[in-house]
Amino acid sequence: MSGRPVTERWARIGPRDSSWLIHVPRAGLCLSAFVVIRKKGSILLGRPHTHESWPEKGGFPKRHATRLERERSWLLPATHLLMEEAPDRAAQRITNQWAGMRGVPKFVMVQSHLRPSEYARKSGHVKLNHWDICFVYELNTRTNPKPKPWWSETRFFLPSEIRRMKLGRGHKDVLKASGYL
Repeated sequence: MSGRPVTERWARIGPRDSSWLIHVPRAGLCLSAFVVIRKKGSILLGRPHTHESWPEKGGFPKRHATRLERERSWLLPATHLLMEEAPDRAAQRITNQWAGMRGVPKFVMVQSHLRPSEYARKSGHVKLNHWDICFVYELNTRTNPKPKPWWSETRFFLPSEIRRMKLGRGHKDVLKASGYL
């Protein structure tokens, strides 16, 4: 089965045993949780600040936070799931630790996004696909987040403002597919 094209194999991930029909896209797969924190119709976004916590709490290398900071991009409170972490637990972790908010986020939906990704090869750039599985949650609040050192600023924006803003890769897609934009 492993000799078949990837489009004819199951997207099942498990132990390294050919009977499990394992296939992960060559550009990787991410399991992430996003928390859409709402206050009076507006949505919380944060502008990243280069900080040592990005790899541990934000789920990506510090150099990505530096790039996003330089580009003046905004992000939803989100991160990758830890190994064997339930999506509900990840959403609670994001809410409390990463966004600096209190409350229990409620599950909204699961989204699947297949994105082209370019990786350099000896022969040049080859287009590969990356698969994002996004668990989306919502939290309604009346308060503002507590400042965190990994954000240069956090603010609530109306959806009409967000449509014109630069957001990190996939964050605007999550909002659109969830019906927030």
